[in-house]
Amino acid sequence: MNFASVYSLDNLVCIFDVNRLGQSDPTCLEHRTDVYKKRCEAFGWHTIIVDGHNLKEICDALEQAKTIKDQPVAIVAKTLKGKSMTDTVEDEMNWHGKPLGAQSDAALAGLKGGLKNADASMTPTKPENDAEPLAKHPEFKIPTTNYELGKAVATRNAYGDALKALGHADEGKFVVALDGDTKNSTMAGVFAKEFPERFVECFIAEQNVVGVATGFGTRGRVPFCSAFAAFFTRAFDQIRMGAISQMNVKFSGSHCGVSIGEDGPSQMGLEDLAMFRTIPGSMVMYPSDAVSATRAVEIAANNDGIVF
Repeated sequence: MNFASVYSLDNLVCIFDVNRLGQSDPTCLEHRTDVYKKRCEAFGWHTIIVDGHNLKEICDALEQAKTIKDQPVAIVAKTLKGKSMTDTVEDEMNWHGKPLGAQSDAALAGLKGGLKNADASMTPTKPENDAEPLAKHPEFKIPTTNYELGKAVATRNAYGDALKALGHADEGKFVVALDGDTKNSTMAGVFAKEFPERFVECFIAEQNVVGVATGFGTRGRVPFCSAFAAFFTRAFDQIRMGAISQMNVKFSGSHCGVSIGEDGPSQMGLEDLAMFRTIPGSMVMYPSDAVSATRAVEIAANNDGIVF
């Protein structure tokens, strides 16, 4: 939520379904929509509270959202789970993921009884001024490297150089880069300096880095996101779920292994290879020098899917 506020994403509307109930217990705030509102506002969101069963209130809130500038909008909708189904289902615990069984007929009757203009049909209008997804990118080719034979070059430096070279070779501007406030260590900053309009700083929030990169991939871009290899463990759920939807994201994990020394074990990426190898369809590469790191970036750009 902080990310959306920082970047003034006024084309973003988030609807909170506040139905009070969790899976095994009520949620901690239950129906305290006033608290939800204050918390959303603390993150810089314009926030509207509505009755989630009142279509007019919902439509009015959505119309209001279109007028808000430089802020994302949160619509906090108070609802009752199982609304109108039966007294033993509506707003009651212990129905999460369960069939209604003997309650089915009464529940359906309750829902149908609340319908007005049941025969009416609705067709949502398409978004106006919606940016078209990019067409399939051409084959990327990074020029031959000219590293001096025998000179020690860190693979992270080669990654930054290769990403910059890829940006220049990418005439269609497909390639974008993201980082979690480590770009001066991962060397993604080299790309950021050269192509600031194609770089997104996501701050220390690796789960959000992966989420934003996934969005870029769905719109036809080729996103490279970087962090210390150890920090990608924080975003494993986003990576795992992204694989299910066939995400197209390239990950670069720096400072892997025990060789980073004084930064200590909290910064040492020891699980990264094993983690990414569990992801279906992923490609894992471990470059041994600057030349192989450059070619790994080129291969990653041309491979549709998850690459680490």
